[in-house]
Amino acid sequence: MSNLSTVLETARRALMSHRVAMDTVGHNVANAETPGYTRQRVNFEATPPLRTSVGFLGTGVTVSSIERIREQFIDTQIRSTNDALGKAKSQHTVLSQVEAMINEPSDTGLSSQLDAFFNAFQALSVHPEESAYRNAVLQQGNLLTQTFHQFNSNLQQLRNDLENDVNTKIQTINSLSKKISELDLQIIQSSASGVEPNDLRDQRDYALRELSELVRINVSEDSQGAALVAIGGTIIASKNEYVELSAQKNGNTITIISNESGRQLPVQSGSLGGILEIYNTTIPSYIEKINTLASALITNVNNLHRSGYGIGTPAPTGNDFFVGSSAHDIGINQDLFDNPNLVAASGNGQTGDNSTAVALSNLQMLAVLNGNSTSIPQFYSAFVSELGTAINKSANLETTQSLILSQLDVQRSSVSGVSIDEEMTNMIKYQRAFEASARMITTVDEMFQTILNMV
Repeated sequence: MSNLSTVLETARRALMSHRVAMDTVGHNVANAETPGYTRQRVNFEATPPLRTSVGFLGTGVTVSSIERIREQFIDTQIRSTNDALGKAKSQHTVLSQVEAMINEPSDTGLSSQLDAFFNAFQALSVHPEESAYRNAVLQQGNLLTQTFHQFNSNLQQLRNDLENDVNTKIQTINSLSKKISELDLQIIQSSASGVEPNDLRDQRDYALRELSELVRINVSEDSQGAALVAIGGTIIASKNEYVELSAQKNGNTITIISNESGRQLPVQSGSLGGILEIYNTTIPSYIEKINTLASALITNVNNLHRSGYGIGTPAPTGNDFFVGSSAHDIGINQDLFDNPNLVAASGNGQTGDNSTAVALSNLQMLAVLNGNSTSIPQFYSAFVSELGTAINKSANLETTQSLILSQLDVQRSSVSGVSIDEEMTNMIKYQRAFEASARMITTVDEMFQTILNMV
């Protein structure tokens, strides 16, 4: 049967419950700007009623749980968008570096150097008997070979830098996997003790978001609340257990393997996937194209130059202009530097003839690449165009994914973010309820005093 003690207990429960609610409001406000924080809400429920002669009599309120306001579907969409954005962003960054290397259009780019080289032969064709124009040809040829060397060296150095970047990203992935597995264990232990580990779940979700930018992951949660994180079917983090990854270099390619099983992981997205694609496919393709260009230049210039004649008695012939076979080792025949008169301009050995110089000058217009369908300048222009297209594609994808992620963040914030105005409203509501509960206790105390005075 109800008595004053029951009323007092009801007021005490209300006092304690609304104090917890005030604590939660304070926690929300304090973390309004904390990255990854999820708004928390106190769930109240009525305590079991007392059966009396007049019916069931309520006994107050208690806090049933403190709940995170989180939408898992949005989290999944954010992770999916995040890995696509990470890939586009990393590729756009690297391709922009390649664009800066080729420096086109400019006076120092390979296109300008090719034009200057062929123009030097054209100038020689006007003055085939003069050594000064032969020196000019050699100087322009030397500048051209240096440009090839620099471009090739820059691409090779970029690959080395990307290899270091891959290792750095793998270290970050391993660190995040370890953190997630440790948080899993703490979440399981807290849940088992009856305490909902909201802040630990926030930390884990934030770590999962960071991880999703690096590599595409699949996340599921088991019955104990542990997050099972997998890459292409290989679980890398779960319940205080995590698998370290490492980069394995096979020839000119890098693959990502599990240190535990040695299994290769299909890393194709995220910033790591983007870097691997650039390292394994894109840059080797660019190097191959530049080597093809250099090789075609070497072969065709040498074929024409070898059949021509320089200045002398007898007129020298049979000399190659270039040495080497690729962008890495292309160079000018040292014999020509030692004796510029060996530079061929004549096609018949006569000093005034310029047919070889003309042929060398016109080489830029001949289709000598891609099955004799593309000229040297056209081949290089197509390469520059291909690079530009790849940069635009990655930039557009980065912009698109950034907009999608921003929209998802807005949706997440509308559900999980802290609204200061809403928290202020809740604070006033809980404050009034707390004051009313305190007033009830005071009133019951006065009632006790009345009864004691009666005695």
